[in-house]
Amino acid sequence: MSLWLRRWGHWLYERERHIFCYVNQRLQCSLLDRAMPWFTFLGSAAFVIILSLTMVIMGREQTRWAGCQALFTLLGSHLVVHYSKGWIRRHRPYLTLPGTRYLAKPWQDFSFPSGHTAASFSLAVVFALNFPGFTLPLITAAGLTGFSRLYVGMHYPSDVLGGATVGILFAYTVHFLTI
Repeated sequence: MSLWLRRWGHWLYERERHIFCYVNQRLQCSLLDRAMPWFTFLGSAAFVIILSLTMVIMGREQTRWAGCQALFTLLGSHLVVHYSKGWIRRHRPYLTLPGTRYLAKPWQDFSFPSGHTAASFSLAVVFALNFPGFTLPLITAAGLTGFSRLYVGMHYPSDVLGGATVGILFAYTVHFLTI
């Protein structure tokens, strides 16, 4: 690898580390300590699967269809996240950065990309495409889920961006392949 590329990579990592530390340590307050784990929950497997299945089972036609799209989107994005973590093998911030606060149970898997963020953006975009009137609150909630992953100490900013990208791409792909 060229010297220029190594320097560029180091520069990017330092910026990312700075952003992570700012969100994780400097924004610390009791209100966010209570709210951010809740936003993290919005990207959990339990929440996104139960919500999608509920829509499929209990919804009317358009809601049922959106729930089916969400399940396919979640499946695809989860597979990409799972295999990417094993391939890239990036350690989580609390394992590499001294002083990292973590408010959630420590995970033993790898960091890139963020699965919670991928799941939340998968649902937000699929539901926004099916119910455009809810776009702003859906995307805001997904963004806060990604932000919460930095705040609770589980992911770097690029992990969150990677997860959001995976979720968005799968949501658009599934939606436009099934309409």
